[in-house]
Amino acid sequence: MPPPDVPYASPVVPSAGPPEAAALKPLYLVALLGGLTAAAVIYLVMFDDLSESLLVNITPFWFFPIVFGLYGFTSQRLIGYLAQGRARTLAEAARVFIDVAGHWAALVMFPFLVLKWRSSLLVSLTAALFWAVLLWLFFAAVFPVL
Repeated sequence: MPPPDVPYASPVVPSAGPPEAAALKPLYLVALLGGLTAAAVIYLVMFDDLSESLLVNITPFWFFPIVFGLYGFTSQRLIGYLAQGRARTLAEAARVFIDVAGHWAALVMFPFLVLKWRSSLLVSLTAALFWAVLLWLFFAAVFPVL
């Protein structure tokens, strides 16, 4: 028992992230599984029955839920690094991941390198928007000439 003049200090256990993390995990899981299921049905079951233009048009319906779910889980992990003291900023946490995974991971981690938010929902929505623009550019500029 500590002396009376020294206040009792409970051991500090770093949390896994903000309280929103637990509430958003089911949302990210449903989005990810829904997107993967839609892609599997489209490309493994319905592929021969769909035209090329329809396949292009329905791509966002499976692509964005996958991106949103993946970035949701990734942002929660990176924000957890902040809560645990393993990184000071989201960009620093992303750089640790890039160092481990290799320099090509910087393309995937780009939103985390520029965003400073500690909300996985905002980061995931912004990352999905980033990839939406890239997908639109691909379909508008590259795909027609293939």
